[in-house]
Formats: sequence, structure tokens, C-alpha cells
Amino acid sequence: MGMHSTGRIRVSHAGALPRPADLQRLFAAGPAGADAFAEALPGAVASVVDQQIAAGVDIVNDGEISKRGLFIGYVRDRMAGFEARSFPAGTYQPPNAGVTGRFARLVGRENVVAGTDCGLGGRVGHPEIVWAKLADLAAGARLATAQLWP
Repeated sequence: MGMHSTGRIRVSHAGALPRPADLQRLFAAGPAGADAFAEALPGAVASVVDQQIAAGVDIVNDGEISKRGLFIGYVRDRMAGFEARSFPAGTYQPPNAGVTGRFARLVGRENVVAGTDCGLGGRVGHPEIVWAKLADLAAGARLATAQLWP
């Protein structure tokens, strides 16, 4: 599979997505639920992949649902000298499809993949919001595609 798109902007994301509720319960059980978690994981990954496809994501992944603590936990478990801090919610407004279109004109439309950063699942909160945001990302990619491939 090539890295270029010849007909539209593809959609992807990086990083964590919400775990299915049953898997989250096993995950929260810690070491006591490790065997059951390992057994349930393949089906849960299939479910997360199906949800990505339903949201309009072209390049899917496992949503990092097997990782404890997501990226922050990964760093915390392996490195020293980091301090946990929290910040109040900002007023960030996501850019519209026009930004994607301007970027595509700079780098070439065939080189664009609309995606998220690695914090979508961990920062957004409620799973329904995460999936809605992915669906909106896909919708934005369709808007930009309509502008770029008339």
C-alpha cells in the first residue's frame, strides 16, 4: 500500500481510544484480572477497530487499549524526574476543513492524512465524545476532499 492518496484525504489517528466497558473493568482489576484481560483483549481490539471503521477512519489501529496508563503511564513507569500537573480546560476551537485544504495545497493533496494526536482517548473523556470527534474528523476530511478533488 502506497503512502499517497489519489482520490481523497485519508483519515487516521494516533494513540489511545476508550476501552470497551467490559475490558475496562478487567483492566481496573489489575493483576487479579490479568488472565481474563488477556483472554478478552483480541475481541475488544476487534470491537475498537470496527468502531473506527464506523466512524470513517481509514487507517485503523488497536487504540492502545492494552496499555496501562497510556503514554503518560509508559513514561512514568520507565523514567524519573517527571511531575504530574493538570491545567484548566482551554478554549481551543478545532480548525475547519479550510486549514486542511490550505495545508494540502502546500504539500500536495496526495500527501495529506487527516488525523489526531495520541491523546484523543485519554484527554477527551467520555467514549461517545471520542467516537463523535473521530466521525467529525472523517467528515472534515470529506469536506476538504470535495474542495481538493472537485
